[in-house]
Amino acid sequence: MLKLIKSHIVTTVLVYGGAIILLCSALWLAFQYADPLPPNKIVIAAGSKTGAYYKFARQYAEYCTAQGLEVEILESNGSMDNLARMSEPNSGVDVAFMQGGITTPEEHPDLRSLGSLYYEPVWAFYSKKVSINKITDMEGMKIAIGPKGSGTNHVIKRILAENDLTPENTTFLEVGYENVLPKLVKGKIDVMFLVGGIRSKIIKTLSNPGNNVRLMSFERAEAYARSHHFLRRLTLPQGAINLADNLPKKDVSMLAPTANLVVNDDLHPAIKYLLLLAADKIQSKGDIFSQPGQFPNEQALLFPLSSEAESFYKKGPPLLMRYLPFQLAITLERLKILLIPLLTLLYPLFKVTPPAYRWQIRRRIFKWYKHLKKLDMEAYEITSRKEADKMLRQLERLDRKVMETSVPLSYTDYIYSLRIHIRMIQDRLEKVCCDTDTKA
Repeated sequence: MLKLIKSHIVTTVLVYGGAIILLCSALWLAFQYADPLPPNKIVIAAGSKTGAYYKFARQYAEYCTAQGLEVEILESNGSMDNLARMSEPNSGVDVAFMQGGITTPEEHPDLRSLGSLYYEPVWAFYSKKVSINKITDMEGMKIAIGPKGSGTNHVIKRILAENDLTPENTTFLEVGYENVLPKLVKGKIDVMFLVGGIRSKIIKTLSNPGNNVRLMSFERAEAYARSHHFLRRLTLPQGAINLADNLPKKDVSMLAPTANLVVNDDLHPAIKYLLLLAADKIQSKGDIFSQPGQFPNEQALLFPLSSEAESFYKKGPPLLMRYLPFQLAITLERLKILLIPLLTLLYPLFKVTPPAYRWQIRRRIFKWYKHLKKLDMEAYEITSRKEADKMLRQLERLDRKVMETSVPLSYTDYIYSLRIHIRMIQDRLEKVCCDTDTKA
């Protein structure tokens, strides 16, 4: 054990081990300030399983799952239901699809938008039994405005109220289109509002001339759009639904909010970027109302953009996420903060540690020179055989200790150089002994 303690290996461990401990301590300290790892799972509030929100939620889930993130999709009644869930602190919902115009940012300061995803055109179909040119003509009629909790219900109620249509003078049916479609076709209700894509089955069904249903054109669409910044005036071109049957027969003015992708402000930044990448892939294809690449964008927002979305729309995704798989990219991105102490310490450690190690090894050898110098000075004063023999014994002990000094092989030249110096003094003393014997 004593031999091991005196070994140069201990010096090596102390010097280089100390440097490693210092470096690890700095990395640990920096690690405390690094962003935590993103969660392994997120929850998305969508809509009914037959709606567009649920369809898109499944596409987002497929994209995220391929990147190593588990996604749970919750069925809901629509935008208002999703908003209520996002507003509950312990609901567990991280992301939701919501229709523009259903609330104000001031009411929900902890929510952020990742952008508008696509137009959600509002369709107003009415029975041929009634004559309707504008919304005020609907007073006293039976109007299906979508189920409670849906964005359609909220927006249509708002528009109807602006035209002085209320439950007191008009019958509002707050049910889904599946329940009222047959009644509209049979003329048992007068009007049905819904939000849906132009290629959806319900739109194709209602556009069929044989169903005795007409599509209303919002003649004052520009006025609505200017009064409500979450709305956009769209034009459904003649023949857009069916070119063979020329449906619609003429251009139709429509209103449309945009679907927003909404997140909690405290959702991990990496997850926000992943969702933005998914949106860019899924929503950029375009349709009859938008050009390819028009969506996603930062217009007609329900809530303020998150800082990650602002950066995404200005500069694109983070550099590493452009070229590397998500999990690898976030790991490297997270390690960037560790490079600061690493680079700060590595250079001085590389400069200081090797010289410190050399000094410690050479010190093990050079400490004997102090003792040797003292013996050398005393040797010059020796003239008797007795003193010479005593000094030779001291030098022999010193030589043995030098030989027992543990140093790396690359430093053994210092050992033998020291032994040569010892031998020089020994030769001088042996000469003194010879001279003394000759005189005797």
